[in-house]
Amino acid sequence: MSDERPGDSVFTTAAFRNTTVLARSAHEERLIRFAEAARCPPLEAEFVRDEINRSLEETTLDVGLMRIEWSADGKLSIHIRTNPEIRGPVSAISVPAPRWPRRFRGIKHGAWSAYVTARDTAERTGSDIALLIHDYSIVDGDRCTPILLDEDGVAYAPGEEQGAVESVTLTLIEHELESAGIPLRTAWLTEELVRRCRELVVVGTGIGVLAIEEIDGHEIPVGNCLLAPIERGLKEAWAMSEVE
Repeated sequence: MSDERPGDSVFTTAAFRNTTVLARSAHEERLIRFAEAARCPPLEAEFVRDEINRSLEETTLDVGLMRIEWSADGKLSIHIRTNPEIRGPVSAISVPAPRWPRRFRGIKHGAWSAYVTARDTAERTGSDIALLIHDYSIVDGDRCTPILLDEDGVAYAPGEEQGAVESVTLTLIEHELESAGIPLRTAWLTEELVRRCRELVVVGTGIGVLAIEEIDGHEIPVGNCLLAPIERGLKEAWAMSEVE
């Protein structure tokens, strides 16, 4: 039996290039909100920023990911690692979504092994991504957020009330989707929505944006309606982060 508990810690994972952290302020603010939700000690954004800067000065990596974790006993730790590239389109499998008390939904917390296990399961089966399922709907991805383009031209992503983790990436690309004439809404990604979708992608700090071409062996249409504006949005977000 695992002795991990959701309230032990909270974390956020950010991408960096040299001294630039993608959406640094958004990640700092997200970690503070996560800490409050999990009832960890209060956290100051300035303290987080100073520790991020120190870690960037010490690392030998030019590009990678940093996991910024705040514990229930008031300790901040930053772990930096490489970020292997995944090329799309990708295959996905479905796995049951873990369920936690309401205050832990939508946050990254100390009982995260279920997400790691989902990712490992996907890789063992030769797939790239695990999609987490609850009540016959996709509610999250193992390290990403799914976005579905319906036949009516509306993009749908699962909301925090369904169990999806609050996504920094979604906030970065929403404007580009809207500018492309694709409104972004939250919804349960049911079997019916998936069956009639025009396109399904996953977005995340570590993976960027990737098209899904199959789920559990069932073919999914692959297009460029979502990919193109999301890629533009992420490129713009990097440019803005350089002057942040």
